[in-house]
Amino acid sequence: MRTCHMHRRSLLAGVARSTVAAAGGLSLAGPVLGQDDDAPPLPANPDDPVARAVLGLASDDHPSHRLRIWNRDVDPHSLALEIESGSGDVSLDGTYDLTSEDHVVVVLQERDRYTVTVTEDGSSVESTTLEPATFDQPCPATELLVLEDGAADVRTESDADHCSE
Repeated sequence: MRTCHMHRRSLLAGVARSTVAAAGGLSLAGPVLGQDDDAPPLPANPDDPVARAVLGLASDDHPSHRLRIWNRDVDPHSLALEIESGSGDVSLDGTYDLTSEDHVVVVLQERDRYTVTVTEDGSSVESTTLEPATFDQPCPATELLVLEDGAADVRTESDADHCSE
């Protein structure tokens, strides 16, 4: 049986709506994507997400892949996050009200290809595909940052810090 866990922090930013459908396991994996050198740095201690989801079954064969969606704009944003596995077995569809510096974390534990799309008011902010090959990395992570004026930046890391948690 597949497992799915969602934890929400009850702050003013709150979660507006979140639905997780899991008929199978979800896991994100992707190649190193471009990084905007002008993008603001990530906060030093990102331990307090607005929402957190762990999807799929853990494996001893490969590490999980962490995906974080950040609002790095000074203005609040209501962002829709859609994740669809290549197999079509697993999807996540949620809308989150994020104030400046807020973020959402999704930990993906099963190897597959995933399409990740972030939209605001029906307009795509960013869409990226994460490939199964990144599960071969020591501790894969993808950061999707929503910047000012609807701009976005996608960053990947092959040796993030979440695997020791």
